[in-house]
Amino acid sequence: MPTYNFAVVVDDHLMEITHVLRGDDHIANTPKQMAIYDAFGWEHPVFGHMTLIINSATGKKLSKRDETILQFIEQYKELGYLPQAMFNFIALLGWSPKGESELFSKKQFIKQFDPERLSKSPAKFDQKKLEWVNNQYVKKTDMNDIAGLAMDNLIRAGKVDADPDKEQIEWVRQVVNIYRDQMSYTAQIVDDADLFFSSPAELDDADREELADELALPVIKAFQAQMQTIKPFSALNIKRATQAVRAETGANGRKLYMPIRIATTRVMHGPQLPETLELIGRDTVLANIDYVLNALK
Repeated sequence: MPTYNFAVVVDDHLMEITHVLRGDDHIANTPKQMAIYDAFGWEHPVFGHMTLIINSATGKKLSKRDETILQFIEQYKELGYLPQAMFNFIALLGWSPKGESELFSKKQFIKQFDPERLSKSPAKFDQKKLEWVNNQYVKKTDMNDIAGLAMDNLIRAGKVDADPDKEQIEWVRQVVNIYRDQMSYTAQIVDDADLFFSSPAELDDADREELADELALPVIKAFQAQMQTIKPFSALNIKRATQAVRAETGANGRKLYMPIRIATTRVMHGPQLPETLELIGRDTVLANIDYVLNALK
């Protein structure tokens, strides 16, 4: 539209834009805009046109009407994607750096940017790639920053008080820390760490199948006895208690750890068990064990 082309030229001129890189669907607009620059007697910027970004699943041009992909930066921000990770990922859409590393800071990108390395093929918006890039940044970003973002996610989900005290903040920080390396974005903490915020699930068929092993009940009872006496109730002492249960029952590997994990958390998979149980607390661990022992009678 004429109003669009006019406004773009005036806006870019006032912002002193020197280079314009945009999708090749704007090629038809470029000569019109250059004519407007000439009419005003302004020097026009250097124009470059890049291949379009497409949905990696459908192969179609990315569009505001494509509901299979989050549309706005604010949505990624709310999910706990980091600004530097988003910058890194977007820089890779239609351009590639020299070498094998795809992770770089903004300063590093500016230093190595070369328009000759712009791709002639459409750039695929790969959600899995974005998650991988963000995970790399989550793992190396200051823990306080990651915990703060995760806290916001947990508050919005109603898992944590809107105005948590210092003790609760520190507890959440420790919970986030044991999930940190596996998080692609901080909002995942809401589901991943559900065992810390919800009542334990009922035993299902898969749980009962694991606990049907002849060593399961002796392992759980031996672990229960250990949990009643260890002081302090810490990850280190819980690990030592598990080793004592191994020596007492002769159970190893899955036959040792799976009955303990199911009895104490009611989930088969999760982060390191000693750290998990320390954060759950002695009273809850013992209550969970009591429930399972009663259910197996």
